[in-house]
Amino acid sequence: MKLWVRTGRKTATAEAVPATAQWDAFLSTELARPGEKKLAQIVATVSAVGFIVAAPLFWLPLPAIPPFSPGYEAGVGIISAVTAGLLFGQFVRLRSRALLVLAAGYLFNALMVVAHGLSFARQYTLFGLPGSGLQTTPWLYACWHAGFPLFVLTYAILAGRPNDRATRSPGGLVIHAIIGVALSATALAVLATAGHDLLPVLIQDGRHLPNITNGITPALWILCVTVLLVIWWRSTPTVLELWVMVTMVTWTLDVTSSAVVDFHRSDVGFYVGRLYGLISATLVLGALLSEMNRLYGSVADALALAEGRNEELARSREEFARVQRFEAIGQLVGGVAHDFNNLLTVITGALDLTLREGDLPPRAQRMLEMSMAAASRGSELTGQLLTFARKQVLQPEVLNLNEVIANLQTFIARATGERIQVVMQLSPVLWPARLDRAQFETALVNLVVNARDALRGQGSIVIKTRNITVGAAAIPDLIAGEYVLASVSDAGEGMTPEVVARAVDPFFTTKDVGKGSGLGLSQVYGFAHAAAGGLKILSAPGEGTTVEIYLPKSIQRPTAAQPFGLIPIRAANGEETILVVEDDPDVLNVAVRGLLDLGYNVKAATNADEAMDLLRRDTEIDVLFSDVVMPGGMNGAQLAVEARRMRPELKVLLTSGYTASALTEDHGLSGRLEVLRKPYRRDELASKLRLVISG
Repeated sequence: MKLWVRTGRKTATAEAVPATAQWDAFLSTELARPGEKKLAQIVATVSAVGFIVAAPLFWLPLPAIPPFSPGYEAGVGIISAVTAGLLFGQFVRLRSRALLVLAAGYLFNALMVVAHGLSFARQYTLFGLPGSGLQTTPWLYACWHAGFPLFVLTYAILAGRPNDRATRSPGGLVIHAIIGVALSATALAVLATAGHDLLPVLIQDGRHLPNITNGITPALWILCVTVLLVIWWRSTPTVLELWVMVTMVTWTLDVTSSAVVDFHRSDVGFYVGRLYGLISATLVLGALLSEMNRLYGSVADALALAEGRNEELARSREEFARVQRFEAIGQLVGGVAHDFNNLLTVITGALDLTLREGDLPPRAQRMLEMSMAAASRGSELTGQLLTFARKQVLQPEVLNLNEVIANLQTFIARATGERIQVVMQLSPVLWPARLDRAQFETALVNLVVNARDALRGQGSIVIKTRNITVGAAAIPDLIAGEYVLASVSDAGEGMTPEVVARAVDPFFTTKDVGKGSGLGLSQVYGFAHAAAGGLKILSAPGEGTTVEIYLPKSIQRPTAAQPFGLIPIRAANGEETILVVEDDPDVLNVAVRGLLDLGYNVKAATNADEAMDLLRRDTEIDVLFSDVVMPGGMNGAQLAVEARRMRPELKVLLTSGYTASALTEDHGLSGRLEVLRKPYRRDELASKLRLVISG
């Protein structure tokens, strides 16, 4: 099985993504798309053309604007500091040495612009930078505009190496980088002040000397062009490399207008140069902010994808004949719901982690909570789809249906309202039946809600149970034998034979738009057949509707209802190690993040072979937490068998949207195996894990 996954905006198979890198999709790892390349070309071209157009006006004097320089210096400093912080954050996630160097470059930019601004007497302080002279400001400018390209050049060289990943603690490396950059900036500031008299003169009487025009400026040009060539040499730059190239273009224009053209501080050229400097500082930050906005849009993309799949499913049902339709649609919706469950697992997990961070703006809090509610509704819909397809994770037990129905009376009364009377006609000698309690409760509630809607707010609903013996061919698809019958009847307007024939089709509904999903009877049909029973609908226009569920009689004694109570959850002690096995990189990322937040040590694998290799080498793994449906020839259920054969003491927790084809007796699994249904939230994962670990 090959599962297609979405990594950033690139599509790849899970088999093609390395285990160490498949969790991440950032600007530094994502290849630039044609549209982004075109946008970068436009920005670079407009910048160059604007420079050429403005060049003849460089010597045109303008009125002096005293607040301009402080505002410019403050803007560049703040933007560079924010950019450095975001890049340091990506380094902590990706551990790329190239990213660390680029982040250090932007931090250097921020510190040098502070020193440069302080060198102007009385611009920020009463006396300016201590010890500064007439040449301090130009030398700080030269060091600033030469230092940043050197950082970028180092970034470009490291980014092309395959062994770019740092092995040491990322937090420690960030601290060392910050200290190193601060010391470098301080040393340059001391050199330009205390060593002022030892440095060559760059500006005299407000004019640039040949030391700048014939020495420093050509060197800066060569450095900037070298950086551009090193990045451009790779035919497929990443998004970050692309915008770094554009940054170097505007940086070169800044250097040209500031250090080559001979103008005064209030001329047009002075303001143009500072404008290009501000643009240079802003480009990468803009790309990073765009990336953050894209993360918020991923939820909408996932829901749109699900909607498209649902529409495809609705169109496909018309192509099948009546005899083939139920089985064909069942297989299709099962696959769609399984993939959708993976999407919902990522969405729910990401929203859960974000909501737990706290300190969110009220508007963002409301939007995230709305998204979580929509994801929960999507989970309910996929559960109904999987029940129809008979691929839901079931936990059958022998029950007395009367007891289950009696426990639901209060809930049913709230669902129907005070104007509708619910009549119970329950047989006192009812046989037991083997079924999934939660699925039966859902099926019964679906039938009651349909009956309530058919009554249009007033009337009575009859819920009946009895024993029945079904003869051969009495009901289609139901073998002869003894059954427990549960039915729900209403005296509503009824249905035509044509509507009855399609009533259990997924997404078919006669209700108004927004009043129903069209999955209620589909879930009931799937539940009945998964329990080896059947479904019968009796209806006619003006005569109401009766829906009958036939469930096989069980020869075992019914299980007594367990009192409701919360399972005591023991917190992770920081010593337990969980091996997570998941082929979908996004689901894997969410699972690992959630387990780390819960205090567990986490190992990760993307298939069964990697997991078995880790289990052989690492004896400290306590729990195997694996998806069931995976590519590679061995699914999660088979992996659990092999893992326990090698490590009998190993605890196992499986997770899946459905497990009908995998969790069978053929794989040697006991009925006590714990299964966590997708999508799950962090609390549900924590509860299941503590239950498994506690034995």
